[in-house]
Amino acid sequence: MRKVALVLLLLLLAAPVSAQRGPVSFGARSALEDTALVRSPNFHRTATQVVGLNMLVWSYDRFIREGGENPGFRIGFNSWRENLESGFNWDDNGFGTNQFAHPFHGSLYFNSARSNGYDFWSSMPFAFTGSWLWEYVFETHNPALNDWVATSVGGSALGEIFHRLSQAIRDNTVSGTERNWREMGGLLVNPVGGLNRILDGDWGRRYANHPDRLPRVFTSQIDIGLRTRGEDEIWNADTTDVFVELEFDYGDPFAGDIEHPYDHFDFMIQLNFGDKSSVARMESNGVLGATVLKETAETSHILGAFHRYDFVNTNAIEFGGQSFTAGLNSRYRTVGGLEMRTEVHAGPLILGGTTSDYENVSGRSYDYGPGAAARVAASFGREGWHFLRVSHEQFWIHAVSGNRADHHVATTRFRFQAHLRFNVGLGTEYVLLRAERTYADYPDVSVKRPQGRIFFTWAL
Repeated sequence: MRKVALVLLLLLLAAPVSAQRGPVSFGARSALEDTALVRSPNFHRTATQVVGLNMLVWSYDRFIREGGENPGFRIGFNSWRENLESGFNWDDNGFGTNQFAHPFHGSLYFNSARSNGYDFWSSMPFAFTGSWLWEYVFETHNPALNDWVATSVGGSALGEIFHRLSQAIRDNTVSGTERNWREMGGLLVNPVGGLNRILDGDWGRRYANHPDRLPRVFTSQIDIGLRTRGEDEIWNADTTDVFVELEFDYGDPFAGDIEHPYDHFDFMIQLNFGDKSSVARMESNGVLGATVLKETAETSHILGAFHRYDFVNTNAIEFGGQSFTAGLNSRYRTVGGLEMRTEVHAGPLILGGTTSDYENVSGRSYDYGPGAAARVAASFGREGWHFLRVSHEQFWIHAVSGNRADHHVATTRFRFQAHLRFNVGLGTEYVLLRAERTYADYPDVSVKRPQGRIFFTWAL
């Protein structure tokens, strides 16, 4: 499952490169329908697809995985009664399964609704319901609260991102080979949405694009380089490996992309070679709603609510969670086209998991609990090129599953990138990870993991 998800994500990140640059030209308008095709929500098909996704995964787990010998998927009246009587517990699955595979699965539930006419808010209940059905009906393990939260809350974040990126990849106004490649790219990014386009006959139909197909601003970049990670001090180098990082900045709140949830979002994925996991880091932060507090030619301030998803799975640390924050985004313009942007966000961490130093009753290598999240950041740039970025993120987790502990995880970043020629630049970044773990029954642990990176960057 994780390998499949990785392939899909890689294709997702590569596909938009040629898919959306500038406004759409309709050409001979008479050859197209006058308006974008908008359908009413289809509850029956959405519900069928949500249940069908569970049936598909269960069939694989029951009859193919481990030769069909895994007792965890031999469901029936006894398992259903036991699950209903026990209620939610906590599971002992691996970190990548719980914090990456489950949210990816949740994105499929979400997009079953999103691609059948529902908006962001009305699609979320289908993610919650689909996950609840899986936990209570499709496996014999007692329902896991951590799975339900990660699949539904994290899955809604990834689902909306995949929905919007797939929508941007497709172009209903073109035909022929280009149309087929775009449709295939959209299918890989958003499988359920692509399936529904086939069912509705939209794969080759030429008609006007939906007005919100593209945001007012859409930028992306890829970094390829080397990272050297140390222990306590950067010169105590552990090893040097290759990394690839892709970033998407969808929409610009200062250009007005705050009318609907996820009109603006940041999404990134980092792939590491020679580390614990190929998918080493993934995070997203999407606006749910915002209002402009002040707007002049020189200064703008926006107050908003945000939905955040985090996943880090490296040798240095495991960390993942879903959070909702409130924040102030500001923009300051000076002479010569220079611009500074700042962010100050804070709010509750609904549920987070992070590395534990001691074996615990859960059998996991990490503890779970609610907590808080905060972020401050500043960037300096000109004409869309951010040559300096500084950020600090702080998370607190009060463990309620695993060890009795409080975890404080902080990441500080200093990034500089110089423009060389065309869309290519050269960059360097210093990253400092710190973790303070306070245990009720064991000695406390303090972790310091610095990292230096040098890379080429290409603005797509």
